[in-house]
Amino acid sequence: MSLKTGSPTRSSRADLLDGSVSKAGLESSRTPERTDRTERKVVTMETKIENRLNMKDLDRLQDAFMNEGDGYDNKLSLNKEQFCEALSILLNKGSRDEYGELFDKIDVTREGTVDWDKFAQHMLLEFYERDDKIKSTQVPQWKDLKHLPSPHKEIIQRVAFLKNANRYIAISKEGTISNWGVDLKMQRSLKTSTDSCKARDLWVTYFVILHNVNKIALSFTSKEIAIYDLSSKVEFACQYKVQNLQYTPLCLDYWFNPMNPNEAVMVFGDVGGYVNSLFFNSAQIALFERPPAPAGEKQETCLNVDLHHIAVGKYKNVTYTKYQAHDKEWARQVKYSHYLECFISCATSSNKSVVIGWMEKHTSVNQPAKQSASSKKEILRTSSFTIPQGCNAFDFSDHLNLIATAGVNHQVCLWNPYVVSKPNGILRGHMASVVQVQFIKSRGQLISFSKDKVLRIWDVQLQVCIQRLAGMFPKGPEVHSSLFFDECKDRHGVERNRLFITFNYQLTYMEMKAEIKDRIMSHEKPVVSALYNSVYNQVISICQAGTMIMWMIDTGQKVKQFAGCHGNAEVTCLTQDPTETRLLTGSTDGTVKIWDFNGNAYHVLNCSGGQPADICQVLYLKRSIVAVGWTKYVTVFRDTSLRQYHVHPVDWKGGQEHAEDILCAAFVAPNILATGSYDGEIVIWNTNSEHSSRHLTQRMKKRSKSRSSTFVTKTRENTNISRPRSRQSRISLHSRGSTTDENEYSWAISKLLFLEARKGNSASGGANLISCGGNGIVRFWNSTHNTLLAEFTAHEHAGSIIMASDKNNQYLVTGDVDGVVKVWEIIEYATHAVDTTVTELPPLRTQFQPHQDMIVTLELCERNERLIIISASSDCSVALWDIHGNKIGTFGQEEHWKIEPYNQVEEFEEEFIKDEEEEEIEMDDESDHESEWAPDPLAIEQPTEYRVDTWESTCLGKEYQETRRGKRQRQQPGTIPDLAYLHWERTGAPPSGPYSALDIPELNQIDQLTKPDPDKYFYDRPMSSEKRLPKLPALADTLKTAYDEKSLFPAYIREFEAKMKTFHSQALSNNQPKQSVSKARPSLQNIGLQLGQQMSSKSPKPQSVRKQGLPGLRLKPLGGVQSRRSSVTTES
Repeated sequence: MSLKTGSPTRSSRADLLDGSVSKAGLESSRTPERTDRTERKVVTMETKIENRLNMKDLDRLQDAFMNEGDGYDNKLSLNKEQFCEALSILLNKGSRDEYGELFDKIDVTREGTVDWDKFAQHMLLEFYERDDKIKSTQVPQWKDLKHLPSPHKEIIQRVAFLKNANRYIAISKEGTISNWGVDLKMQRSLKTSTDSCKARDLWVTYFVILHNVNKIALSFTSKEIAIYDLSSKVEFACQYKVQNLQYTPLCLDYWFNPMNPNEAVMVFGDVGGYVNSLFFNSAQIALFERPPAPAGEKQETCLNVDLHHIAVGKYKNVTYTKYQAHDKEWARQVKYSHYLECFISCATSSNKSVVIGWMEKHTSVNQPAKQSASSKKEILRTSSFTIPQGCNAFDFSDHLNLIATAGVNHQVCLWNPYVVSKPNGILRGHMASVVQVQFIKSRGQLISFSKDKVLRIWDVQLQVCIQRLAGMFPKGPEVHSSLFFDECKDRHGVERNRLFITFNYQLTYMEMKAEIKDRIMSHEKPVVSALYNSVYNQVISICQAGTMIMWMIDTGQKVKQFAGCHGNAEVTCLTQDPTETRLLTGSTDGTVKIWDFNGNAYHVLNCSGGQPADICQVLYLKRSIVAVGWTKYVTVFRDTSLRQYHVHPVDWKGGQEHAEDILCAAFVAPNILATGSYDGEIVIWNTNSEHSSRHLTQRMKKRSKSRSSTFVTKTRENTNISRPRSRQSRISLHSRGSTTDENEYSWAISKLLFLEARKGNSASGGANLISCGGNGIVRFWNSTHNTLLAEFTAHEHAGSIIMASDKNNQYLVTGDVDGVVKVWEIIEYATHAVDTTVTELPPLRTQFQPHQDMIVTLELCERNERLIIISASSDCSVALWDIHGNKIGTFGQEEHWKIEPYNQVEEFEEEFIKDEEEEEIEMDDESDHESEWAPDPLAIEQPTEYRVDTWESTCLGKEYQETRRGKRQRQQPGTIPDLAYLHWERTGAPPSGPYSALDIPELNQIDQLTKPDPDKYFYDRPMSSEKRLPKLPALADTLKTAYDEKSLFPAYIREFEAKMKTFHSQALSNNQPKQSVSKARPSLQNIGLQLGQQMSSKSPKPQSVRKQGLPGLRLKPLGGVQSRRSSVTTES
């Protein structure tokens, strides 16, 4: 095992380790193969100099480039030699050859110089490229699988998102249509049918949404396509029916021109292997031209359109064409690609599995200049792809220009549309027929789903599987499934990233967790466990890859790091002995290792005889070590056997008492051991005799149901590290909304905890044992009397939770799969015997979310009179919070912390001061006169009848009233007045317009106007030169007395001024340069000396100084005032 020491680092992908040390010298000689792999990995990661620069390096380079020079905007511009010399002075990240290669990458135009703009542009492009690669290879993190209430009775054919109404829509085979909002609450469901045949003989085969006209098209087995209007919220009216199709339509697709929504294309495939297309040129006006209604008859709501009439040109706004893509095979899926101007279809036949029908392109000079995209285009040629056993479905990405096919032969193939001979790549891994594929455009990934209910996510660029999800979907016989991934953005610009999967009539969905950028990670892989060691005051954490790190709890500083604890096997648990001088780790290879704090392994405990085993927990008893997790019995190792390096278990005298696998255990002195199993049974053992004494079965699953048929697990596979089934994989992904029978993990016990502070209460009937597990339920037991005293749901809709308590058992801390932590006060909870089980919740003191993923470990400790919560999560971080919900820090952050005693009064005063400051800011400055408050006289005289008018007596009410008065009043609808023009039929008056009812009298006569006298108002003004103001005398002429400094200023002011003049003259004489600056240009080594002295004390000093100057470098003399951006200056 390798040992590494260092300081904590930040996990931002833009910042890498500054001055990182090679791991070759730190690897142990016992693992030579791993050493070679690690060395190669380090070299690969640090090949590019750009990946080793952090923010401080970029700031230092920017300051150097911002000096005056011959480059753009009079800034510094360097040639290759100067660039290499400057980077070797400012940085310590590589060699001169690497700097030269970087210069060649930046100077793509071969101008011979590089400035800051070119350098920053290159780094920005480099970061963009790296982010794209990271995003495509990043493994998605999913929330729990949830079931939606389904009104469907038959197979759900498809799920889609309606952008105009902002809701989801699903249609099943029997014609039931269900709508869900964005919050996934059902809005309504209805049943559709047709008059062509009976409802029992009718199936809906497919549907497609017409977004530009807010309509939906459904295909029926009655050989017709019905188009319904979605604008009305009341009724679901059918507007058009395309009838008399030659074959039954099976699949549909629709496209419209975003630049001209009137142009649209609808394509459908049928059971005869034909691909049919309808081209619309005025879709927003009317899809099909309606004939005028006969005189005296009402226009029919639904227009029946004969496909033969469209083909012969009866309808001017639509044209029709078709071609046979597959010979006597069903067209399983069709798609129109405007990017390629072609139709794509697939079938389950080895010959012509995927067929592309290329349309004629109107690019010739003989064609009209403006050719509509929706006009009729004939199919010129077809291209066919051959896939053994055929293709179930496909998806096309115009961004990647790839066609992904879901093969019946268990393979996913990636095709270039123009190359039919062989695929670009074959994605292997499925063990059953692939039924659905879909590209995730924003991530460059591909989703595939197979018949055996295994979901895989692939990196398209690398053509590798980055995630595998299995065992989490509903059990049962072979089902029909469809897949829909919604990556559209909501109103706030955030991607929804929801994956819908249907299983016959069931509808399930998973939501991708939001990615946190620049988050702090304590480990590179998900953390398995973390614990506190009071001997060394350290927190020890370990991840799945076997990297163990020791942190100082008082500061957060990294002390030691051990890598590869169990080789390539996944680590599952971590614990320590009662003396806190030994560490025990368990892994999926069935071994438990005992370590010291220097990374030396003393013993290897073989739990499963060399076979893989999922060890969930290791418990150190007085004279033995117990391991559980993969079998129905307890595995024990005696202390007397710990004399050799390899230790084998001995028989547990009590034998097997559990019917399911044991998942957890707890021990309390002197001799009581409790074990909890998958079916919810708790067995109490006597460690002296190793026999069971009591069974707690009040919340146990019935034995009649077999676990093999209902076991629910979740497996995630990563390409870098193999992940067998582990304890974290057993976390149930079913929500609490499902029934108890469906959520099998609701019985499982994930954690047992003895209340050591209540040892004396167990005999009197109080609770001394706590269990938690599925569905977020916490239960309080009395192990002496075999009674269940209390139970409550700590976390709603949680698949599983874990817990921890302090030494005094005053607080109980629980954590769930979403990273939420709750603190309950249980010091007076379930302390006495009761007749019925208590279901009330204990007092909740605080709630916070330290992590974004599943919490795997919770532990409490006390430091500096402060109760601390240590939490480890699958989001690769270990966090430190106090019991009051105040964050202390996350291990791995750059800033160190200091744990100080918690002062609740100071915290309250700070919050109170903040609240007062906010209130003062919000107070009005004009409310000073209201500070002298006096009661209303009416309230004193008539207290019973007096009522406070909020609108008149408060500032908010007055302001609201003024705003209301300023608005235009909106007239409420009322009754129509009895106007004459509305009742002309009844009165017999001639019909007239609405203005005839207005009372318009004759205009009054206007008297003769009197004109003003022009002589009175218009006259010649005198010239301004005739009247001038007299000139004022000068100020010197009016002064009669002379004033001097002696009479004007006091003596002490004149003395102070003389001293200041003397001081300034001496200061100026001392600052005069002793020697003149040479006209020759200085060398770049002296520039580096001054840059290193002014900007960073860590920058290395140059070893040699050249005497000749460098051409093309403009220098600026060094001033007396230091600034943040140092100038490039030197002395000759």
